[in-house]
Amino acid sequence: MQKLCSNCSETVQYSIVVIISSIGISRRVQRSSSAVLFCEHCFRELCERLCSDKLQNAVNSAYTELNKRLRERSTA
Repeated sequence: MQKLCSNCSETVQYSIVVIISSIGISRRVQRSSSAVLFCEHCFRELCERLCSDKLQNAVNSAYTELNKRLRERSTA
């Protein structure tokens, strides 16, 4: 069964899991979200709408590296 985009119901290419950590307290607390699924178009739209430049750069960097590895794998 194909998985569908959480935003538009197209076929999924990516999933995002968010990890949130406390900072500045001893014994850091971390929690992660469940995966949220995105098609190519909705993922790009999400990246464009991120409100923080640093967050946008971090997500784009991970996205670029993931696509690079997928291309390398497909040509190997």
